[in-house]
Amino acid sequence: MILNQMSRKMENYPAFTYDFEVNSKDRLIRLFWCDPIAKKNFHLYGDIVSYCMIFAPFTGKDNHVRPVSFGAGLLSKENADSFSWLFERFVKYMGFAPKLSITDQDLGMKVVVERVLVDTRHRWCMWHIMFKVVEKLRKNQLGNEDLKKELKNCVWSELIEPEEFDEAWNKVMEKYGLKDNEWFSSIFASRKFWVRILLWKHIFYMMKYFCHYAETYSSIPENLSSISASQNIFFKRYSKSHSNLVEFLMNYNNALDVQKSNNNRLEYLDFNMIPTLKTNSALVKHASTIYSYSGFKLTQSKIEEAVDNVTMVTVSIFGENEIYVVNDKFSKNWTMSYSTSFDSYACGCKMFERLGLYAVVTILLLKLSRLLSANINDEQYLALKL
Repeated sequence: MILNQMSRKMENYPAFTYDFEVNSKDRLIRLFWCDPIAKKNFHLYGDIVSYCMIFAPFTGKDNHVRPVSFGAGLLSKENADSFSWLFERFVKYMGFAPKLSITDQDLGMKVVVERVLVDTRHRWCMWHIMFKVVEKLRKNQLGNEDLKKELKNCVWSELIEPEEFDEAWNKVMEKYGLKDNEWFSSIFASRKFWVRILLWKHIFYMMKYFCHYAETYSSIPENLSSISASQNIFFKRYSKSHSNLVEFLMNYNNALDVQKSNNNRLEYLDFNMIPTLKTNSALVKHASTIYSYSGFKLTQSKIEEAVDNVTMVTVSIFGENEIYVVNDKFSKNWTMSYSTSFDSYACGCKMFERLGLYAVVTILLLKLSRLLSANINDEQYLALKL
């Protein structure tokens, strides 16, 4: 029934694709499928892909900062052969591999990603790592709120630099007698695979991981403020852990229809709503013309925060580079440089990259640099403080 339905879809929509494998007993062991909208989503937003199993949805985040589907698969086993088959099909039907893939800590997955997605950076989901912490603590530490708070502040700090993180982590391990804990030692040794630690330096802020279709829904706290959890809750509304394969696919298609409807609604709002500007700043006005409605609200809040909390410290020129030093609300200095020869910007805090707003932030920064050499009024000074 499943394969017949997919065959009919491909007849009606040539861009719909699917592939499958059966074992020697003619039992379905692997299945991958994606529709035209999923392919379009991947071409628009597919730099970063989040993946999970045994129900294997490929998921990303769209220009409205919401989860979006790139396709899905079903696997009978979590082994290297299954992962290789699935990733090969994904790349084959999408036409290219993502720049970044986020998975759990499965070592077999790590080997396959390196083998199949050769040019894709692979990272582990930080939420999934932290979810395991409670399992690895001693019983007498489970109720230690100070330990949990300090570990959380260390791991989830957005602006912490690698050296600072190493120092903070070691202090926590030393203070609470965890330096000899095998799990904490091994996870720290593999920290280059953590999403959040390298976030500021390398990659956009991204949606994280949501878990197995049937087995772990009940174990996910529903108040988590992460996209992975919201996506998990979203699919949970349309799925039952004891559904058969046909029922599951019907429920999955219903969930996708709702996701597409929500996206269409947001696209409609983008084209028909005029954003509310909280200031007359030229930067805010310009941002309202180039971001989606959701992206603009986020950008405007960051501009407001910068106006209130960030000040310019120094401006200097070194050859073809203009160097700006700014001080943030934590009294920490950050350096932003502008290369006149390449017309490019780089800032140490990497805030806009983390928020997924980097594509047009250089336009905003260009306006900033021009204000530096001009006579500025009060409104322009507020923009200059950004």
